[in-house]
Amino acid sequence: MNADRVVVHGAGLAGLTCALLAARDGCAVTLVGGEPAGPTTELVLNEATVALLRELWGDLDGYRLAGRWVRWGTGATAVQTPSAAMVVDEQWLLAVLAERLPPRVERAGTPPPADWTVQASARPASNPPVGRRVAITGYAPMLPTGVSRMATTERSWVHAVPLGDGRGLLRAVSPVPPDDPEGFLGDEIEAAGLGEWIADRPEQVAVSPAAPWLSRQRAEPGRLHIGGAVLRLDPLSGSGAGHALRTAVLATAVIRGGRPAADLLGDYHRRLGAAFHHHLIGCTAGYRTAFGSPEWAGELNITATALAGHAAQLHSQRSGPAFTGRRDVAAMT
Repeated sequence: MNADRVVVHGAGLAGLTCALLAARDGCAVTLVGGEPAGPTTELVLNEATVALLRELWGDLDGYRLAGRWVRWGTGATAVQTPSAAMVVDEQWLLAVLAERLPPRVERAGTPPPADWTVQASARPASNPPVGRRVAITGYAPMLPTGVSRMATTERSWVHAVPLGDGRGLLRAVSPVPPDDPEGFLGDEIEAAGLGEWIADRPEQVAVSPAAPWLSRQRAEPGRLHIGGAVLRLDPLSGSGAGHALRTAVLATAVIRGGRPAADLLGDYHRRLGAAFHHHLIGCTAGYRTAFGSPEWAGELNITATALAGHAAQLHSQRSGPAFTGRRDVAAMT
């Protein structure tokens, strides 16, 4: 099924990328809606995500990280390894990418008729997440060492990332929402042994959902869901920017066609299911080695139940050959 008219709802990373690629494929693209409604933050992009972002959008720059320091689990020894990454301000990045959209991408407040509608902005309210954990995020003075730091406590795992401007992005992920988020984050920084790199108590502290989530609505005839409209990943695996980009690439492959529409829609649905399943396996392995509290045991039990359900679905929905076309599509498997 080849499309001439595509409407993309949402101008976050996934929505902008889908609009770009569909326009490059010759579609008339209408972008509806603005940037994500929630607060933007800094994105920590690993080397593979930076490479994909530059392949799709051209050269981009940010604060470079060269190493990663990790102490994971009770009694573990800290290990520092080389790890190339880049930190970018999300709001700045979206503004730059919006300026690079080709002229055939139009903006509109009301969506016109379309062959394909791509939803990139709203999370369907009917789908529960896999767990109850939350991320407590804030900022504090931090030296620009070029090394991110991650450690666990009895209650949470903590991540501190220098932003290159004298500040650090601080995050603690806990299975229980704290009554005092600011105090909790400050205490967890100290308990994780990261206080020597953080010069003050955290400020601008916010609490957000962190449990993984996958929409049941992923692909229907004439409609696709991408980015934050189709899945959320645990922050343990990063910012989710790489998966946002890849869902946009996959969606554009469906729109481009070349095979029966039902096959392409089925492939898209199954690929996201398989990627999410592997993500849950990774979360389980990481959390099982680090935490033993009843609260974290509850998160692991919820995840085990979800994994059993996903495994049954994947076994009953085995598909034929995968997409061909863009080489980065294979990264979703």
